[in-house]
Amino acid sequence: MVSQEIQQLRATLDGLVREQADRRALRERQGEEIKARAQEYMTEQVQAAERYVQLRRELGKQSEADEEDEELESFGEPEEFAEEDAAAAPPPAATPPAPASPPPPPPAPEPVRAARAPRRPAQEAEEEDDDDFLNIRWRDDD
Repeated sequence: MVSQEIQQLRATLDGLVREQADRRALRERQGEEIKARAQEYMTEQVQAAERYVQLRRELGKQSEADEEDEELESFGEPEEFAEEDAAAAPPPAATPPAPASPPPPPPAPEPVRAARAPRRPAQEAEEEDDDDFLNIRWRDDD
């Protein structure tokens, strides 16, 4: 009877140990899967960041090239085209000098400020304020 109870307890204990080992293995396997997914995600993020950096570099190069093109265009025509145009175009007509404009009028004088009216003394204002409320009934005593 005692040996049978001991065997039963050992079987229960062995079952619990197996269950605990299975849970530990499952937890470790899930942890590894989570790590693998995180690694994949981070790899994707790094690749996306590298693509973004590459794109920004290409756009920077394009904008620099566009700026250089604009600088070249802003200098005007190349010399050989300018010489051909100058030979074909009639000489410019002499323009008469512009007449001298009269000097601007002097600035207008600043207007003089009118003097302010003197302020009332503070005591009079307080007395008037008291008088304003004397005829108001705040509550009915009826």
